[in-house]
Amino acid sequence: MSDYQEHGKKAGSVSSKQTKSDIAVKVQAQAPELSHNWKRIIVTIWIGQAFSILTAYSSMYAGVWYVTETTDSALMLAIASLCSMLPQGLLSPIGGVVADRFNRKYVLMAADAFVGVMALLMGMVIFMGHVSVELVLVMSALRSVGQAFHIPAMESTMPLLVPKRHLVRINTLNQSLWSMALIVGPVFGIFLYTAIGFQMVLFLNAFGCAMAVLTIATAKIPDFHDTSEEARHPVKALKAGFATLNADRGLLVMAGIVMAVMAMYTGVDSLFPLMTYDQFNGDGYMASMVEAAYGVTSLVGMGILFVWGGGRRLLHLVAFSGFGAGIVLVLAGLLTPDMFIFFVILTGISGVIEAFFSGPLLAVLQKRIPPEKMGRVMGLFTTVSALSSPIGLALAGTCAEFTGVANWFIIAGIVVSVGGILLGTLPILRKLDKEIAATFDEPKVVKRKVEVRSGESKATSKE
Repeated sequence: MSDYQEHGKKAGSVSSKQTKSDIAVKVQAQAPELSHNWKRIIVTIWIGQAFSILTAYSSMYAGVWYVTETTDSALMLAIASLCSMLPQGLLSPIGGVVADRFNRKYVLMAADAFVGVMALLMGMVIFMGHVSVELVLVMSALRSVGQAFHIPAMESTMPLLVPKRHLVRINTLNQSLWSMALIVGPVFGIFLYTAIGFQMVLFLNAFGCAMAVLTIATAKIPDFHDTSEEARHPVKALKAGFATLNADRGLLVMAGIVMAVMAMYTGVDSLFPLMTYDQFNGDGYMASMVEAAYGVTSLVGMGILFVWGGGRRLLHLVAFSGFGAGIVLVLAGLLTPDMFIFFVILTGISGVIEAFFSGPLLAVLQKRIPPEKMGRVMGLFTTVSALSSPIGLALAGTCAEFTGVANWFIIAGIVVSVGGILLGTLPILRKLDKEIAATFDEPKVVKRKVEVRSGESKATSKE
């Protein structure tokens, strides 16, 4: 790959017989040494992010409830969802460029501070009596802009702080935080909206962002960024991110399959309440049972992955998750109206299975990409994730009208399962998985002592 060769020239001449994984190890060795108290740093960051994410989701769902109460319009709710996803999808590549060009610690602080200040200003506007649907849409879009810079910076910072063998565990820990926010956010946000008012929810969001900035400021995060001339030019830097991904055919194929899987699953995921109502003649209580089953079991699955660590064959794990999730969708689509309890059970099983998807997938990227280009590639993958959601929602909403909700579960399940099979069986991805496994362990630290004998310097090494 041209990217790896470029770095090889900086370190010295690279033999043409060297493997890509050998060169990757050399590139990774340029990253700063891990701190001996890395666990404390991670806990500090995680606590701040917990405040930020939980309060952000609370304010987001308070906004959704306001739009629901004010307009009673499915179209306006769809527009609100689009405002919360589209800026992140479009701007994440730029966020990745910024993460690679500047100190990632300051990028994280700036992103959290931006969202916090916007929440504070919006809360003050609402406090003065100027609340409107348009204001809520603007707030959703601004929060999405902040996420476009925050997510690539955070995901590219983790490999600098955590031993490679623990990346899956830490990714799972972060993922569990988002899952808890999805469970707690709607309840907490709507409760606060009703009890103390919309503006107070936004003030709480501003406080959560302030806590995130404070914890990141106190955490020891190394200043590691791309100092090349190329990184100083945004367009060239963005092209370099595309080139890095394009040069690694395995990652490129993986990205295409993952986008298809995520689009199909995101779309069908939005139909679970309609499936409960339409196929099983259910009510709001039954729909909440399904959501609770998924939320609780997904945390169980993440707990299993956190304790286990995911092993070495990470793409095999991602493939298993995709295939299993697709099979569950097919089985759910085949249920008859009197089998609601089995729908709840299958939803719970899917929560466990899907927990094995995102964490290992993210670790594959973090182990594979050179650290100084990590932000740009993470930004591109964030765009893939963010844009797959509206594509999947549009596809599911349109097609389910013609096929029926239950039949669309079966169709989407087949596509997701095929995606899982391809992730686990394509030769180029099997090779990628083996190369990732080969570079799983931390490189040994080599200490050199210089002995002076008869006017000559002699270097001795000891591992």
